[in-house]
Amino acid sequence: MKKIDEIMELMTDEIQDFQVALLQLRKMTNELQSHSIPISTEVMEKQLKFFFQQQQEKEVLAAERLTAIDVKIKNAYILPKNLGMMFGSFLILLISLIGYLSFEIVKLKDEEIKEKLARSYIIYLQENPEQKKAYESWLSDQNIP
Repeated sequence: MKKIDEIMELMTDEIQDFQVALLQLRKMTNELQSHSIPISTEVMEKQLKFFFQQQQEKEVLAAERLTAIDVKIKNAYILPKNLGMMFGSFLILLISLIGYLSFEIVKLKDEEIKEKLARSYIIYLQENPEQKKAYESWLSDQNIP
């Protein structure tokens, strides 16, 4: 916004200078029309040279201002650097959060599967008591060194 404000200020300065030049031209034309003595070409040439010299000086100043504006625009960033850093850190945080949550979901699914298997083993052993006895004897045999 500052750059646009600077450009607008420069444009208003140029418009004001242009209006001043137009007023001077009107004043000079009114003076020429009001003079009853014809002006010689030498006087006209001097005035034209002086006017052209002033115009060239103004053009040089305007060109310098425009080059300064061009340099400022070329060095300008669309987004501030801090905003880019904040967006990058937010993106990293978001990716790490998604990774953590997906890991937790997989862990919960594994625990649910283990719990379902344990329930199904318990139900199976309750329905088949002879298998339960065989399993318990096998366990006791495994614990003996």
